[in-house]
Amino acid sequence: MTTPYVHPLQQTASTYTRMATEAKYRPAAPSDGMGTITTPLAELDLATEARTYAESWRREEKSLEYMIGCPSYEDRPALILIIEAARLLCGVERQGAAHLLRMALANLEATR
Repeated sequence: MTTPYVHPLQQTASTYTRMATEAKYRPAAPSDGMGTITTPLAELDLATEARTYAESWRREEKSLEYMIGCPSYEDRPALILIIEAARLLCGVERQGAAHLLRMALANLEATR
């Protein structure tokens, strides 16, 4: 089954909107740098936020460099697995990526 084509900016903005609504995760919202949104949600414009995120993602994608950050000691194994899963997805290796993501999830759940 093939996925219908959607422009990459629209695809990324849509994914951002899903993160914001389903996971309550809004990395492009104004924050204190530690994940706490510093502006009341009612004052934020999700569509603008998603578009800004999509444009930033596209710049990183075109440069082939993504800023990740540094994990805690306990989360390093999960981050390694997640990043390697991402690398497999860049080579279109979905099964291997899914396996590594399940391993990362198991690691995160074990270190709660």
